[in-house]
Amino acid sequence: MIAVVGNPVGTVRAGGIDAAGLPVAVARAAVAAGGAVQLIGKVGEGSGGDAILLSLAADGIGHAALLRDPGSADIEPASLAPDLGDGPLDELAGLDGSVGSGPGDARTPSVSPTLEAADLELALRYLPDYDVVVIAQPLDAAALGAVADATRWAGAHLIVLGGADAAIPDAATLLEPPEEDVEGAFATLVGRYAAALDTGTPADQAFADASAAAGWVAAAAD
Repeated sequence: MIAVVGNPVGTVRAGGIDAAGLPVAVARAAVAAGGAVQLIGKVGEGSGGDAILLSLAADGIGHAALLRDPGSADIEPASLAPDLGDGPLDELAGLDGSVGSGPGDARTPSVSPTLEAADLELALRYLPDYDVVVIAQPLDAAALGAVADATRWAGAHLIVLGGADAAIPDAATLLEPPEEDVEGAFATLVGRYAAALDTGTPADQAFADASAAAGWVAAAAD
């Protein structure tokens, strides 16, 4: 099983509200590659949060370890203007009151709920038999250390997206998200890589196969 750490956000589509964001995109790619995935994060208690949970379930993404945050603001989907199109609406996750300025904006809340070390420790104890953990959003040092410790204890693979510090094991895979299309080819690469590791494929082969499937080509050395 694959555990993806990161808060989902909401985006408006023609048919309603979809879960979105890098953690969700990675989880979707892993499910598409045959993996079983649980998302660890926070979502609001209102109707926007409910819609995101339904979207995750429809995509086959588990949310047993996704916390409902009672302190988060929530906006009713029915109150949204009809001309908002497909632009990301982070408040629909029930996480904050911000609205992106257009469809091209990154789906990251301006004030994202903090994932604390104690919450992550509890979630990873609750989830059974995970073999891969993907950290798909920035964490503070304590939270990062908690995930790294739990991963070591479980003997699982750790994939970290973005900057890392000394708390990360040497054996972890560190991947820097690109400035553009982070939820496209990059998320596909990460999700497929995680799914392959989950089946026991050696890391080098898993990464090569995932890179090929995502259309990524290694940059030539200078």
